[in-house]
Amino acid sequence: MIMKVLTGCLLVIYQLLAAKANAQESRWLLGTGITYCSYIDSPGLNLNVTYRVVGNLHIGPDFSALLTREVLENGKTVKKKELEYNFNASYLFEVKKSISLYPLLGINLSEITLHPEGEEANKRLVTALNIGGGIEYQLKKFRLFLEPKYVTELSKLDIATGILFEL
Repeated sequence: MIMKVLTGCLLVIYQLLAAKANAQESRWLLGTGITYCSYIDSPGLNLNVTYRVVGNLHIGPDFSALLTREVLENGKTVKKKELEYNFNASYLFEVKKSISLYPLLGINLSEITLHPEGEEANKRLVTALNIGGGIEYQLKKFRLFLEPKYVTELSKLDIATGILFEL
């Protein structure tokens, strides 16, 4: 399942790159940063690719790998971890020349692993919707971003912050 999602994302990126050759106004951004997930109460690393389709409309995949968290449940240590794959769409509204706000809507696929001490790991895939927004601050050749989003099926809040580089 994960391979199908990754293959689909790569196909979309390839098609968008091919479209970019014909559309001079479109831009690619590559980003990285840190993220926090309320579901497992853990920070992690976020990587993303953004494609400016037309004007201020942008789409793209992102990936978050959250640090493994150990918690005590019913007298046992349980290791919790999550890998998160998203495909989001946003539209930027310029507030000032260097500041933009945006609503966000997307699809989420989370691979959650719970591994109780002395037992087999329990992995599950959860598909959900992302609803959120963000703010971008434009500097010379890069942008800073802060992006909170609610993930419906897991009733969790994800907050990502980082830097986007223009390609």
